[in-house]
Amino acid sequence: MRPSSLFLLALAYASCTTATINFTNTTRKHLNKSLTVHAYLDSLVPVAEDVMLNQLAGPSIGADPGVIMTVLPEEGHPEYDVYWVRDACLAHYAWISELELAGSDTSLRAVVDDYARALIRTQHVVSIAGNIFTGGLEEASFDLKLGMITNPYYRPGSPAADGPPLRAMALIKYAEWLLQPEQNNGTWVADVLWPAINLDLQWISQHWNQSSYGLHRVGSLVGARVGGILLDVVHAIPCLAYGSPPQPSNRSRGGRSRIWQHGVPGSGTFWNEEQGFMTETTVTDVSTGGRSGIGSAPLTVSILNFDPTLGCDPLTFQPCSDRALSTLKVVGDAFKEAFPVNQGLPSNQSPFFGSSSKINCSEGITPFVQYFASFNVAEQIFDALITWDLLGELQVTNVSLQFFRQFDEDVVTGVYVKGSERYERLTFALNDWAENTLLALAARTPDDLILPLIMDKTTGEPAPPRGALRSQIAVLGAHNAYSGVIPPSWVNGTTLFKSPPKKSAMREQCHVRRPDASSTAAEASRLQFPVGFFF
Repeated sequence: MRPSSLFLLALAYASCTTATINFTNTTRKHLNKSLTVHAYLDSLVPVAEDVMLNQLAGPSIGADPGVIMTVLPEEGHPEYDVYWVRDACLAHYAWISELELAGSDTSLRAVVDDYARALIRTQHVVSIAGNIFTGGLEEASFDLKLGMITNPYYRPGSPAADGPPLRAMALIKYAEWLLQPEQNNGTWVADVLWPAINLDLQWISQHWNQSSYGLHRVGSLVGARVGGILLDVVHAIPCLAYGSPPQPSNRSRGGRSRIWQHGVPGSGTFWNEEQGFMTETTVTDVSTGGRSGIGSAPLTVSILNFDPTLGCDPLTFQPCSDRALSTLKVVGDAFKEAFPVNQGLPSNQSPFFGSSSKINCSEGITPFVQYFASFNVAEQIFDALITWDLLGELQVTNVSLQFFRQFDEDVVTGVYVKGSERYERLTFALNDWAENTLLALAARTPDDLILPLIMDKTTGEPAPPRGALRSQIAVLGAHNAYSGVIPPSWVNGTTLFKSPPKKSAMREQCHVRRPDASSTAAEASRLQFPVGFFF
């Protein structure tokens, strides 16, 4: 295999000013902990936004409008010059969230318009995967002009089933925003967005319950068999929730089409009852070329499907669900063993998460630590805290018991009401755990605050490639969750949470002490690109 293809194999399986903080020299002894977390996130946000707007996209990199790269371009690495549908959709989600929060400020509107047009164009490109009728909707990667990529080493993992559900959801989210009275843009939704949305919804309706749904066809390149993919199957559920056209007449009817409930049982296929975690894939026999199933994909699923109106529903994998929390425990324990950097970390923070913990492929694929996955851990906990705060209670089940016993060894199954001693103890500890995870990431953040894809799994130092799109997106998501942002409901439309999204009062209620800590960061060193799965 050519070395230049290794980075793309990783991709396949995969919102203060910056001058105010120097993470190499800052000593935080006298700073309040919450203030420091705010300072860290507030410092990262403008950098992440600049990277996404001006360095990963735009005329400076020779890309068409709306096209965004997966990592910063680098001389000698033409394989970086790729538009990845999955990552572009996740970036589109992030910008729509910013639009929703901005209220009357619509300065991002042109950017999101370009993103939408680019996503629609990908449906019509004749690629190796086929045309719009013969498999082209599954094409995962394109060049920066949205043309066909013919070099197979630049498009491993394509075709892939994550494109249609992620693209449909990105366009649907934008359609919902455009249909609000303040925007009143139903014509563009009906004439431009809906035909594209309908194409992907039809694809989902035909494929979501197939046993091989989500199959990434990379066997010819890496000898891997992964079967059904959790990210693809579970994320199709919100798409099915929008089974009727997002027209003004039904946009706020108080509830979505219930066709989405037919997709829920499929998520149970990935639940490992014996070990208590959601597996990434349905082929988990490592000895026959599969994967262990233990990886960071459940984090992505949980935060993407976050909808507090569902409470702690396990089948849609809500952040506070017993299955999501148990998965954090089981997968986290696996990564403690897989990554030397996790050994010796204090118990009041999460271990660093990454790609699949055990892989057996012909090209020697190995797991690695992902920045975005560890940010996703914190985001999931902050989302869970928001839901418990809204529900007014926290439930410990037999499934989630071992997760909660990390924070209170005497806790037993039951319902703990907000305001009770045990509720306050558990939520305090969980908030502390998530914040400490972010502070541990701060200690491993490059001086320029541009987060790369990975950190060295032994030393914890940032490692190239620089400016990974998924890492920038994770910053915006963690910042919004830490700020208590509640997104519009994908189950109940916009009737419960009007735009802009509400903010939970939980964050203002958290008063936590600040332990002594100092933060250091190492500059990203030039290492051989890791080979592994990128979700």
